[in-house]
Amino acid sequence: MRLSLASKYAILTLIRLAARGGGPATVRELAADGPVPEPYLAKLVPPLVRAGILASARGRGGGIALARPAEEISLAEIIRVTEGEASFRECPFEVDPCPGNPDCPLAQVWDPVRDEVVDFFERTTIGSLAARMRGQS
Repeated sequence: MRLSLASKYAILTLIRLAARGGGPATVRELAADGPVPEPYLAKLVPPLVRAGILASARGRGGGIALARPAEEISLAEIIRVTEGEASFRECPFEVDPCPGNPDCPLAQVWDPVRDEVVDFFERTTIGSLAARMRGQS
């Protein structure tokens, strides 16, 4: 499993937002605070709002903020928004998307590893990573 640039940028931005207290912050402020270019970040916000990860408000004092506590937002949830559910089932050894074949010798090796990776993404939250960023593991 390989994360797209969109997933990486979304995760990094949400960690920084959580470390800053969860918002509100403008896209410009967040882009200035991290490695995500402002135009790219602006395109990531709407799907994260639709998914209930971010909330947005216009006007003075507006911006984007975490829609719920950072401890409730898993990496898996973010990846599902940016990559889609299928990303958790894809085989990294196939050139074309593979729906899964129990007779495949690679499946016997990869499936348990994939399950561990997915479990890691489910267990790891933006809140826990933001705490590490602030030095409060």
